[in-house]
Amino acid sequence: MAEINDIRIQPGEVGDVIKQLDDLANRVQHVLTTEAPNLTVVASGTDEVSQRIAQTSNAVHESYAKAATLGTGEIQEVAATLRAHSGKIQETDLA
Repeated sequence: MAEINDIRIQPGEVGDVIKQLDDLANRVQHVLTTEAPNLTVVASGTDEVSQRIAQTSNAVHESYAKAATLGTGEIQEVAATLRAHSGKIQETDLA
């Protein structure tokens, strides 16, 4: 495996990537919030099948929303890490 002895950072490009990550996380969260009422299933009847379908669909939605929220948090953490470290690299390069 080749060694990398020189890292070059383009501050403007890193800033753009950070903004894109923040925007992505915000869009995902917005869609989850906006669409939650549309993804909640109400049983069409009182029979067992209708109740079970609604229950299962809502459980899937809840599970997906939880996973997507965790994913959004991860995206935000990546953006924050990039933000913190890109500044440190720039300071080192300018020293």
